[in-house]
Amino acid sequence: MAISTPNTTLSANDARILNALFDPETLPSSVAAEKSTSTIDDTLPSHPHITSSQLHTLEAQQSELVRHITSSSSTSDIEAAIRQQDEIITKHPNYPSAHLNRAMLRRMKLESSLPKDASIFSSPEPEIEHLFTDLSRSISSTLSSSSANTSVSTYQARILRTAYSHRAYLYLKAAELGVAWRGKGKSELEESASADFASAARFGDEVAREMSVRTNPYAKMCGAIVRNALEEERKDMLG
Repeated sequence: MAISTPNTTLSANDARILNALFDPETLPSSVAAEKSTSTIDDTLPSHPHITSSQLHTLEAQQSELVRHITSSSSTSDIEAAIRQQDEIITKHPNYPSAHLNRAMLRRMKLESSLPKDASIFSSPEPEIEHLFTDLSRSISSTLSSSSANTSVSTYQARILRTAYSHRAYLYLKAAELGVAWRGKGKSELEESASADFASAARFGDEVAREMSVRTNPYAKMCGAIVRNALEEERKDMLG
């Protein structure tokens, strides 16, 4: 529930922003618009260009491959799993799960080689670029296969919300560390994170929905303006 707005001279727009900032259920307009134009349709085929039987085989293969990889896995085990994903992607370049899982494996490999408390953004830039590329390809291959329909299948929605959330986390981490990734500064990285969280929310990730609100730079900037205005208002009232 949104909070009650005090009786002040704030504009209606300022009051709306203030409510949004203190109501985690309130969505930015971009999230609300996207949510209304895209739905998850469980009657659609899982993937329009991969047959159900082939997708079932590929998904079982992915499950088996990933099942053996844990946080305690050695770098050599992770590298072997990445090579397996390379082979699968060569045979099925538009199979999004392989790109998504390879991104996860790449991140695990980077994290396993870092000193304690170090960030993956201290890794060589090409290695991080590979990670972002896999996530982007997972998203683009899924979206391109559903371009003729505003609805996506349950499988496609799962891929999209996972890939968008993973990439959003990386953007947010770079912003927190002050890393100018791909020429983007802190505010631009936060904006990219917010946009990706909003996209993940569009496909059913409720945690991403709240993160989109919290990381939205416009909301944060306007929130500071509104809070300052309220403070000045209270000072005037108190004399």
